[in-house]
Amino acid sequence: MSEYQHIDMTYLDELALGSNEFKIEMVESFINTTPEAIQKMKEAINSGDWKVLGGIAHKLKTSFSFVGMENMVQLSKSLQDLGLAEEKVEEIPGMVEELSNTYSKAEIELKQELNKLQNA
Repeated sequence: MSEYQHIDMTYLDELALGSNEFKIEMVESFINTTPEAIQKMKEAINSGDWKVLGGIAHKLKTSFSFVGMENMVQLSKSLQDLGLAEEKVEEIPGMVEELSNTYSKAEIELKQELNKLQNA
């Protein structure tokens, strides 16, 4: 398992061009959609639907880039590639578990960041 990488709002700050509302919207969206996406990846593992898993990982890759978690961008990219190619499927469950555990840690930071943005 890789070392936990904290969120980095630099890229989102650049995208927002000073708009706090935009940042709030993006962080809320990430918090609201990522747990469901991870759950759908676990369901795809259970049903052996690797291409669906790859598609979900593709969407997550972008979300993780917004909050500066490059290691999760790379993990999502690996999941995307393996899922879409239906290769090394025995490695996928552990990778999804790492993604899930890391997101759980990041969610705490994201909620703190969201709170700061909402009270700014």
